[in-house]
Amino acid sequence: MEAPPLSVNDWLVEQGRESQYAIFQNNVRVGDLWTTYRIDSKSAQREDVLWIEKFSLDITPLRVISLSKFTGAGKLDEFTVRLANPGIHGELHGERFSEDFSFTFKVGPSPRLNRRYKVPLADGDLISEATNPFAHLSDVQVGQRWRMQVFNPLTAILGIGSQFTSMLVEVTGKESIIVDGSPRNCFVIESAKAKAWIDENGAVQIQEAQLPLVGTLRMVRQAYCDVDARHDVQRRYIYEGEIDDRRDD
Repeated sequence: MEAPPLSVNDWLVEQGRESQYAIFQNNVRVGDLWTTYRIDSKSAQREDVLWIEKFSLDITPLRVISLSKFTGAGKLDEFTVRLANPGIHGELHGERFSEDFSFTFKVGPSPRLNRRYKVPLADGDLISEATNPFAHLSDVQVGQRWRMQVFNPLTAILGIGSQFTSMLVEVTGKESIIVDGSPRNCFVIESAKAKAWIDENGAVQIQEAQLPLVGTLRMVRQAYCDVDARHDVQRRYIYEGEIDDRRDD
């Protein structure tokens, strides 16, 4: 039941390095998600930039930037999440060891607020962020199952519940969905609180995530990727005294 490794196929290298998803809540667009891959012969990195402009909860605007680093074999090696809204900023950073992922969660400027977690690899050797649980998945087969861990930035911000949740995932079948006006065959990936439609190239076309106190978010892949809008979100200051998250792209 190991999670499928990141497979750097030709489609990802040639066409899938940058993508954008519109985020909907109750059929209303509330934000965007951008995904960027940086790939070389020894490793791969995925950066996800989530921006929620408005929400049913009073925690917006909300920005979540996730960085996943994979080994040459496609195994997750490091996972970092930076989150910010007008009332809080925090950073989760984790690294793979022989038997677990070891995480530190920093909230605000005081080290007294730091929290540490260990997630056994037996409970899932793939870590993701709860609003975006699935990313590029190639070479999956119907009936395949694996366990993974998801970090929920909303419970981290609100200070309630568990920040990590174990999730059993299964490839339950195939469905044809409409993408850019044309039918496309997709694998259906399901867990108790998430569902995704992933095409035969491994690209996520649609995914849904059920979050506490929020309900279901639906993310739909767009035919374009507005890189300038992504850069604007990354450079935006949300709270007074914010650490500069800007970087050279």
